[in-house]
Amino acid sequence: MPDTGKQDTQRDRKPVPDQVTLRGDAKALKEVAEALAGKPLHAGVRGYVIPADADAYTEAIDNGAIAALHQSGFTICDPATPKPALAQGEFELAIPGANLTEVVEAIRG
Repeated sequence: MPDTGKQDTQRDRKPVPDQVTLRGDAKALKEVAEALAGKPLHAGVRGYVIPADADAYTEAIDNGAIAALHQSGFTICDPATPKPALAQGEFELAIPGANLTEVVEAIRG
């Protein structure tokens, strides 16, 4: 197959990541869940949620964020999960600090 010069993470001229890892407290995870509005991840995008700590995990379960993110296609990880090594086409969304609107538009199917 000829090399077109495009990364394999390009779809419709917008970069779409291969993997997204969300880290944050319960409020941040709820924000992402609400921004996704029940829409699934793009096909081929792996999504992981790592709550900031055990308290954030419990609170995110209580506020519905964990269930909503799981329903959108995210795998829910233990808060003790170490920070993953990221390769090209993968990124971590640490909240606050990331532009949530751009990230959600890139990963939502």
